[in-house]
Amino acid sequence: MQNIFFEIVRLIEAGQRFVVATIIRQSGSTPRQTGTRCLILENGGIRGTIGGGRLEFDVITKAGKVMRSGKNALLQLRLAGEDVAQTEMICGGSVDVYLEPVVPGQTPATRLYEEIVHSLRGQQTGVLLTRVSDGMPAADPSGQLFIKADDTYCGDAYAWAALPGLPQRFLELKSPQLFDADFTQPVVYAEPIQPDDHLYIFGAGHISTCLAPLAQAADFTVGVVDDRAEFANRQRFPDIAEVLVIPFEEAFDRIRITPTTYIVIVTRGHAFDLQILRAALRSPACYIGMIGSRKKRDLIYDTLRQEGVTRERLEKVHAPIGLPIGAQTPEQIAVSITAELIQVKSQIFQ
Repeated sequence: MQNIFFEIVRLIEAGQRFVVATIIRQSGSTPRQTGTRCLILENGGIRGTIGGGRLEFDVITKAGKVMRSGKNALLQLRLAGEDVAQTEMICGGSVDVYLEPVVPGQTPATRLYEEIVHSLRGQQTGVLLTRVSDGMPAADPSGQLFIKADDTYCGDAYAWAALPGLPQRFLELKSPQLFDADFTQPVVYAEPIQPDDHLYIFGAGHISTCLAPLAQAADFTVGVVDDRAEFANRQRFPDIAEVLVIPFEEAFDRIRITPTTYIVIVTRGHAFDLQILRAALRSPACYIGMIGSRKKRDLIYDTLRQEGVTRERLEKVHAPIGLPIGAQTPEQIAVSITAELIQVKSQIFQ
């Protein structure tokens, strides 16, 4: 699933009631990490997953009670002994899940979620603070606060004024964190809000038609760029976010590259690869990968070094692209590239 906040807002706009279930703490062997969310609908349906199995069953069951009560709830699940034997999803770990009912037009969080999505669409960052308190009414406006990167707030900022370190302490977080987590009183769960990871694939050939849907399934927002309309079109790429038919030399003037952008270079020729790589190296992209042999890579690197590009900058390029799994076919190469994208993404937040 793409960024779950977009799904939250879609449900709100559709007038649906649901429960947001968030893993706020985990230890040991568990299927999903802190910050993972799923949405439980009023009819018992689910959007997203926090791991399946016993954990998800208990969350769905608890969500029904939360929806009826209108109060947030903390579900603490510990598996050991016979419990471990009964599930393949969690092997002796522990998970704390916080459940928050959302009722469109009534729950204060609806405006906050809409503001988060607005920020994400504008490629803006922030941090979401949540008071973790079992039994807190979902209608309590002090339950959550969204701090934007420009130090403005969405929520009852006055109620959070006594919290030390606002806002800079929290805006500097790189991963979700639970503060004062003994649960004897309301504690704070802080979660960085980042724009979606965008992948721009330069070149719309056979590898791209395999890579684009695979990367999208791995939670990247995908755009394909090529100068040939017969290759870059919706018939070949029906479901991805963007298909751009523009000259390669104009590409970086037409798209926005941020620190959450990944660039894959699989054009049809050496000259185009050089052109794209030259521009990509001047961008803040967190990943740049280029297909081709080591010989081709070295020829391109030699040209760029003569233009003043440093060896250290070139060493950050993934070339040849993809994890070394012996891939040969376009499908296999797409798998190796997607695996490398996932690997890089996971390392950024470690």
